[in-house]
Amino acid sequence: MRGIGWRPLKDPAGAWPSGLALGPNGWLLDAAFVLSGILLMVFAAGLHRGMRRGSKAGPALLFLSGAAMALLAFETDPIRRTGPRSPHGLVHDAAFVIFALSLLLSLFFLWRRMGGDPRWRGHARLTLATALVCTTCIALPGIAYYLFLAAALLWIEVTALRLWRLR
Repeated sequence: MRGIGWRPLKDPAGAWPSGLALGPNGWLLDAAFVLSGILLMVFAAGLHRGMRRGSKAGPALLFLSGAAMALLAFETDPIRRTGPRSPHGLVHDAAFVIFALSLLLSLFFLWRRMGGDPRWRGHARLTLATALVCTTCIALPGIAYYLFLAAALLWIEVTALRLWRLR
């Protein structure tokens, strides 16, 4: 990773995770994006089924976020380049915007839906807190982006474990 210039602490603006796909083993990250996206879509469907009532918007937005994550497999362009953007780089960038926005919105919709379900009411507070942390982190420059990812992944894990226990 250092060989391709990836230094997240020294240069957080130039060390976005997608840049790792530009290295010699980039296909591994592309495969991880596709697999993670598919699993997030399955999780969204399961979460919808695991809640009794409410708006379908939260799970639908989470499903969209998973689809966008799978599209992140279109490799990004290097930040420091001399030519124009490539079509695959544009798809990657658009997929990231859709991923982040739909994930953030899904958290707010899921918070409301969970608040109306007695089995999920306690988890609604964690969902709102995660939504607020993620919104703040995505708006900040640099290393805060990694905090956005960590908070989102932690919420997914905790929510999946809760869903598993409720089945």
